[in-house]
Amino acid sequence: MDSVLALVYSSEFNPANYGELCKVRPDYMLPFGGRYRIIDFTLSNLTNYDITNVILFAGKKMRSTLDHIGNGKSWELNRRRGGLTINPPNYDIKDPSEVSKYYDSLPAYEQSNAEYVFITNPMYITKVDIGDAKERMKSNDTDVLIFTQKTRDDYGFLLNRRIINSDDNNKPLNAGINLGLSDEFDLFAGSILIKREVFIKVLRYAVEMNNIDSLLSAIFKYPSNLSKDFYRIDKQLQIIMDTYSFFDANIKLLDREYFDNMFYKDGLVYTKSKDEPSTSYTKDSLAKNSLVANGSIIEGEVENSIIFRGVNIKKNAVVKNSIIFQDSVIGEDAILNFTICEKGTEIGNNMKLFGNRSHPFVSNKNEKLNNRSY
Repeated sequence: MDSVLALVYSSEFNPANYGELCKVRPDYMLPFGGRYRIIDFTLSNLTNYDITNVILFAGKKMRSTLDHIGNGKSWELNRRRGGLTINPPNYDIKDPSEVSKYYDSLPAYEQSNAEYVFITNPMYITKVDIGDAKERMKSNDTDVLIFTQKTRDDYGFLLNRRIINSDDNNKPLNAGINLGLSDEFDLFAGSILIKREVFIKVLRYAVEMNNIDSLLSAIFKYPSNLSKDFYRIDKQLQIIMDTYSFFDANIKLLDREYFDNMFYKDGLVYTKSKDEPSTSYTKDSLAKNSLVANGSIIEGEVENSIIFRGVNIKKNAVVKNSIIFQDSVIGEDAILNFTICEKGTEIGNNMKLFGNRSHPFVSNKNEKLNNRSY
């Protein structure tokens, strides 16, 4: 789909919301579901709709990005023309706004032959029908399509998430924040489809005004009357913005229907392949309702947990309601409940680590924990 240029940027990333998890990586590179990274969903969705011109705006800790994504071969984005471009951060600007981030690559949009620009935040995990959205936009001669999901929030799980308010004609009016005042609202789904020429004009206007940080605000404040409309999705949507939502999104994968919808329905999810032997389960081990990646050794008990590659859970250890990243070791007779073990964590024998669903205990990368309970 050469008519679409895709921009991928985690525009709402706040490292303070993730604690230890984002000390060594940007949020979109967080491990997910046993063998994936969060960015895999966005890149796979673009590939499934044959979008081959992609610019990824990388976070400042780029090593994991370059190691996992490389030239985009795993998503067939290693093209001689177009393909994947990883845009490095501008270290001259300490805290760039979303608008300034996009404006920094203005020549790329000006030189592009694409008719439309698809802007998407990888922390909004969903599968959107970009082809249908483009055809609808083209047939109605719309300048901007804003992707939303009509939803309710009876229990307050979506408080402080971005919403799009509508006017009397059911067209987008402005962007707001969910404060729990409406029974039903349009939850922003993290993506915008906009005509390339309009996108350039909006960016220039926002920079000239020097007081507009977000692209959504720039679109709604643009002085000319842009033709705006909703593209409401009915697919599964998971928003990850902090440690709690990251933990919750992983644990939800233990529901088989949810897992199948996430990974198989409406297009497959691709990732960087790694050759590992099959996981070994000893005769005394026990695994219940868990996702266990290859290359692991399970000697103890695992329940309601996500286990990544190369993990060793030793004899009589109990791991429940937890996420164990790659190459971690859980010592004999250790007990973990509502815990996230970073990559390479070593838990000593008889250790006890406890958190809760809203505040899981999180270790540091390559941390060694011994001789006391947490």
